[in-house]
Amino acid sequence: MSMREPGKRAGLIFSALAAAISGNALLSAPAHAQRQIDDPNLSPMLFGPTRQEERDKIRQDQRDQEEAAILTAEQERDANALDDPKTRPLIFGDGPEGEDPVAGRITLGEKDDNRNFFGALNFLIPDETNLSLGIGPIYRPDYFGSDDYEFGADPQVYVKFRNFVFLDDDGVDFGIVGFSRFRAGPSIKIRGRRDQDENPALDGLGDVGTTFEMGGFVATTFLDRFAFKAKARHAIKTGHHGTVVDGYLTALLFRAGPVSLAASGQATWVDDDFADAYFSITPEQSAATGGRLDPYDVDSGFRDVGGSVNAYINIGDRWSLNPYASYQYIFRDYAESPIIADYGDRNQFTFGFHIMREFTFGGTGQ
Repeated sequence: MSMREPGKRAGLIFSALAAAISGNALLSAPAHAQRQIDDPNLSPMLFGPTRQEERDKIRQDQRDQEEAAILTAEQERDANALDDPKTRPLIFGDGPEGEDPVAGRITLGEKDDNRNFFGALNFLIPDETNLSLGIGPIYRPDYFGSDDYEFGADPQVYVKFRNFVFLDDDGVDFGIVGFSRFRAGPSIKIRGRRDQDENPALDGLGDVGTTFEMGGFVATTFLDRFAFKAKARHAIKTGHHGTVVDGYLTALLFRAGPVSLAASGQATWVDDDFADAYFSITPEQSAATGGRLDPYDVDSGFRDVGGSVNAYINIGDRWSLNPYASYQYIFRDYAESPIIADYGDRNQFTFGFHIMREFTFGGTGQ
């Protein structure tokens, strides 16, 4: 996680969006697209089946006989199930008239395990693009590891293009391979630069330039309300020159009327080059600080672990309010860097909310 990334996020997100659209067309949250993980009724696994759920199952069995009518909905559920509620603004109002929220499952079910094995088929149907735009205030450290906090504006953009390209503030994912509960493909991200003038603690360390990262992702869902995603990306131009691996586990906790609550866990591993760029201090850098920061060398390893809690509140059909809070704990080798040990804090908190507006183009969108 770049220490400069927060301050540059807005420009980077919209730049990535423009680039993705110009090439073909590409993660925070469309309504219809993420309803399957944000909107289902309470899980029978956790709370036991209800009479309503039993009635819903009967209706679902009847709809299963209408293969042509449900094919598009099932394919859409398959792709949208992998979206991460942490970065998505939730459900934007109720679905189409007569839609059964329990039937709107994350998975396609046993009968559909081999449907849409090739992502190319998902690219062709449905012919629909989901776009969500939002903005809100954020309160966070001024660089990763800092104990100085600042308020800022936090724009959000989410695009899902034909079940194939997904864009959010964590980059762009291309679902080349997708079937039932699994999806995989290339992933790219632009990591913002860290300037030494962001904070007096960084004076003399030099800048870490903007980094273009490329790699891949895998994602899966299970038990109808849990989602796991992992991304591994390597710098291919300027910046840190290293490799970073992120893992996320997200669970939908409950839905009550227009309010839903989700929780996520996260861990990040970095290699030597990434660690050196952001946490190590060379003898030359130490001298440039006038000896204020002692030389320090850190190797590859798990950089941090953390979690977040996100609430989603529908406001009408296409608006939602998304308050959130997150925490990250920096592991010892990185927390002992003078940048953090002398001038920062290994405990990192972020608070904020977004107001989101969802748009749908093509297909049945309005």
